[in-house]
Amino acid sequence: MDALSAREWLLAQPGVTEHDHFGRPAYRGTNAKGKPTRIFLTLWIEDNRAVLMLDTELQAQLHAPHPVVFFPVPNKWGGKGATFVELRKADARLFQLGVAQAMALAGHGG
Repeated sequence: MDALSAREWLLAQPGVTEHDHFGRPAYRGTNAKGKPTRIFLTLWIEDNRAVLMLDTELQAQLHAPHPVVFFPVPNKWGGKGATFVELRKADARLFQLGVAQAMALAGHGG
């Protein structure tokens, strides 16, 4: 997986839109009423990484079996569930699994 493939896949998902978030592309879904959700993912294109906005429980569930793919962002946000995805080490299935969890947590249901 690479950042550009991740971007293409994200934008192909129903209800997902791209927005600028401090100079990085960020993604929101839509809830059941068609309203935008909070950001569920930010792409770090130059670093070939993504940041999933999870809770600490989901973060741990992804990190334990796949520690080189999913790991906490090394700051206070990581302690709240922000999780790096090392895209070079993720296949499409793992990436999509993490994204699905982040989207559900953000309230995507559109």
